[in-house]
Amino acid sequence: MQYTMEGYTLDELAIKLLQTYATDEPFYGGFSGGIDSQIIHSLAERAEVEVDWYYNVSPIDPQIIRDFIKQEYPTVEWAYHARGYWNKHFMSNGLPMRTARWCCGVIKEPGGVGRVKILGMRKSESQGRKGYKCFMDNPEGGHWLLPIVNWTDEDRRQYVSQFGLKSNKLYSLGFKRTGCVLCPFQGKHDKKLCLKYFPEVVKLWKLACDRYIKERNTNPKRKPVTFKNGDEYFNWWIALD
Repeated sequence: MQYTMEGYTLDELAIKLLQTYATDEPFYGGFSGGIDSQIIHSLAERAEVEVDWYYNVSPIDPQIIRDFIKQEYPTVEWAYHARGYWNKHFMSNGLPMRTARWCCGVIKEPGGVGRVKILGMRKSESQGRKGYKCFMDNPEGGHWLLPIVNWTDEDRRQYVSQFGLKSNKLYSLGFKRTGCVLCPFQGKHDKKLCLKYFPEVVKLWKLACDRYIKERNTNPKRKPVTFKNGDEYFNWWIALD
């Protein structure tokens, strides 16, 4: 693993960050079941800092993720922030887009307000995260601590190999990233795999699209849309990249 300007390896620096920002109150840890969250979980154990770990249960996560967390990380608490996702949030917002990704605010981001929240976000994941730092203000209150914010995919692979972290089955199925089925940030490769392996979640998306288009085009209080039906709406969305 590469060395930093401070002379530490990346994992050593991450451990020092965790120890530096530790207080009498445990960290709030965001755990998704993906490799990045596994790495920060491992780093926190090595740093010997106290963390309350939470998995924000997603109505559009594949069952593989839930099973993996239950089996491999049984001490992680399950938090239910996304109740009403289909009937309330989806019907208000429609399909999430890369430029209007409201779903994360409902599913992934709640919890840990007012506390120091450990997250596995990295700069290399998206253009919007390139300006992230290892310690940041949480827009909702408190702070974010991002121990692996500067790690590359290769750094991540080396750590997983060195410490023998067991990955969930999504990676062995060929997925490049884990998380919600048909996330707007997924590329065509992962979207095709979602359609193949998770038809039950895809069906939920399609049913929601049907309800949304019918409501938009029949409710006089809402502006109608150009899509004739839910299938047309869903197929347009799934083709985006």
